[in-house]
Amino acid sequence: MTKRNSTRRRFLASIGAVGTVGVAGCTGGSDTSAPSNTTTTGTPTATSTANATSTPEGTTTPSQSDAAFSRGELVEDFENYEEARWGTIRGDVKTDTNEVYAGSQSLHLSNKNGGAAGIFKAFPDGLDLSKHDLSLAVKLDKPANGKISMEFIAPARSDMLVSKRFIPTELNDWVRIDLGYTGKKGEPVMEAIQELRLLVLSEDGTPINFWIDDLRKIPKPKKGKVMMVFDDAVTSQYEVAFDMLQEKGWAGGVAVIPDAINSEGNLTTGQMREMRDAGWDMMAHPQTPKPLPEYSEAKQRQMIQQTYNYLDLKGFPKGARHFVAPYHRVGPKTLEIVSEFHETGMMFGACPNNAQHPSNMFTMSRIMGRDPRGTRRVLNLAEEFNQMVSIGWHGIGDGPDYRVSTDDFENVINHIAKKDMDVVTPSQFLDGI
Repeated sequence: MTKRNSTRRRFLASIGAVGTVGVAGCTGGSDTSAPSNTTTTGTPTATSTANATSTPEGTTTPSQSDAAFSRGELVEDFENYEEARWGTIRGDVKTDTNEVYAGSQSLHLSNKNGGAAGIFKAFPDGLDLSKHDLSLAVKLDKPANGKISMEFIAPARSDMLVSKRFIPTELNDWVRIDLGYTGKKGEPVMEAIQELRLLVLSEDGTPINFWIDDLRKIPKPKKGKVMMVFDDAVTSQYEVAFDMLQEKGWAGGVAVIPDAINSEGNLTTGQMREMRDAGWDMMAHPQTPKPLPEYSEAKQRQMIQQTYNYLDLKGFPKGARHFVAPYHRVGPKTLEIVSEFHETGMMFGACPNNAQHPSNMFTMSRIMGRDPRGTRRVLNLAEEFNQMVSIGWHGIGDGPDYRVSTDDFENVINHIAKKDMDVVTPSQFLDGI
């Protein structure tokens, strides 16, 4: 069995950078807590950095052979930060020529006492985000499992949007993220955003060390999307989710642990094939005693390749293009290996993505569907602002062994049915780009 014909260059181009970085992620999308490093699956991702110089048109010209991220329109490159009229909300803010994503410098935010560090900028003539989403390059050193918050004041705090994005433990190098909306107040005027307020949050006493660079607005489609992925390939996903989605004419994805298939409480090969034939993706999800980054490069490669080969040999090559990381955690080397075998990765980020083409196909953000109210709220925002929501679930049923009840799951499914959004599988989304 040979691995999928992809290269490191293809990986770097797809994520828009010259370096790589670690990742993690899956718990509650609409939850307020960061992902826990416990026993089941999570979703993955990755990213990168770029050494590039900005052109006057707002695109980037690579200084090395790999292309830097250049989609969309440059909003701020932080090359003339002192003249760009950014103000400090809290913490210490300064430019940094050593840690750079693009151009010659980035912006370094820190607060040794924790709590928050942030900046703001007014746009007197208005920043038009009616047809675009914001994309930002970030590097979070401290805190681990950090939270980034962007406020969109449009035109006052009585009419605003909020994007909150989790950055998990190993994701401590440059990574490009979409700033999907997670909260709304009033009726924001998207054609004329008056102010942006960016904050990195931590508990008091937990230091903050954070860099940002290359803020861009990227086009989005006229309609939002919904993607549903079910972790661990447990039986209830066939008995409950499969039937319920079939009734709606929808399909989803299953994150498959090969060693669990055909065992009690898990899908059989026959059930997987039936779901595949109905349009579902059977996705790669290696299960290991420890998170992948704790193993050697050779061992990580072995486990990642074995899972990919299992799906390919069993007749699921389409779904095998997608990777879901165990324990929500991957490191830079993990992602480099993943990119050789897969084309997408998802992680817990707690916010929606750009629905036309996410900034980084290896750091697509998921929310987790175990909180129906929070999931409905994010879906409402994604429908209104044409973004893509990737929802994750595990077991579905009644009793202590299940993370979401059948009624709660059905509640979310019925809510999606009322939305003017396209329901897509990971492969449908990828193939549509």
